[in-house]
Amino acid sequence: MKKTIFTICSIALACCAVIMSCTKDSTSGETQVGYYSQGPNGSGTTVNPNPNGTPYSTPTVVATTTTTTTNTTVTTNTTTTNFTVDGTAESNPSASGAANGGSFVVLGASGSIIIQITFPGTSAPSTGTYNITSGTPTGSECGFILTDGGTFTAASGVVNVTAAASPGNTATFSGILCSGSSAHTVSGTVKY
Repeated sequence: MKKTIFTICSIALACCAVIMSCTKDSTSGETQVGYYSQGPNGSGTTVNPNPNGTPYSTPTVVATTTTTTTNTTVTTNTTTTNFTVDGTAESNPSASGAANGGSFVVLGASGSIIIQITFPGTSAPSTGTYNITSGTPTGSECGFILTDGGTFTAASGVVNVTAAASPGNTATFSGILCSGSSAHTVSGTVKY
């Protein structure tokens, strides 16, 4: 009798183990390993393509681009005449400002490099922001020309003028692109 009870309990325990291993775990939502009889694309071949039921997808290779940004701050000295052409500081530049024809012309020069800023009218410009034009300046416009082994004209940008007792007037500019047979970038201050 003991042998029969032991056998029945062993069979019941084995059946419980089989049933537990083939059912869905209700607490985690995961499907247990199982087989199905439908093959890929409905071919009917018995396979076990994905025992956990998660779809297979081809890994996607994604190219990444790294961009590096450099911030440059240009500090302009507004107490003396100083300027850079293509980032190179000119040494000991001189400056002047005077009426010439129907315009007021401000010059900054260092050797053969000359910056010429032309304002409308025959008197020194008043304090303000002057938009650079490649034509004849009027109103709150000015012309901007760089001479450096050739003539290079700016078509856009601004010149900030601070009027004071002469020779305390300043014309300050930054990142002015001058074009001709090549291009040059000019920044600085001319005190006239």
